[in-house]
Amino acid sequence: MDKIEAYDPSSSWLSNVTHDNCIDYFFTQRKIIEYEEKVDENLNRKKIKNNVTINFLAITFPNNQFKNTSNLKIDIEIWGDVKYNYRGSLFNKEGDYPHLLLKLDDDKELFVKLQYFNDDKQLKTFTTFIPIIKRYQSLPNN
Repeated sequence: MDKIEAYDPSSSWLSNVTHDNCIDYFFTQRKIIEYEEKVDENLNRKKIKNNVTINFLAITFPNNQFKNTSNLKIDIEIWGDVKYNYRGSLFNKEGDYPHLLLKLDDDKELFVKLQYFNDDKQLKTFTTFIPIIKRYQSLPNN
């Protein structure tokens, strides 16, 4: 049987986690009009207008403390309670980082973890749970 190890409070990434919740975010909606083309029984084409609302979550990275750092890399993990998941990295060569705009789906809460690295040395880790407000949750299909 394998040896079970106890919780290690000096774990590499856990020691750099901050609980200051510096990940800033906001919700936004875009209302668009989609046209669907239908052919009736007389073979006439008609355009049917559909109003669609798309919900987004905008995440702004806490970059103020790392403004003058070159070779900065951000490892990003985003997990939803139902569907959404993303793991990736952003690496800057020049200028400031862009921010993320996520299209929301069926999730009611997202977990976001950002790990900042400079030349493979870990600088800081930010983690937070983002509850998705009822207004921005997608409606179930009936």
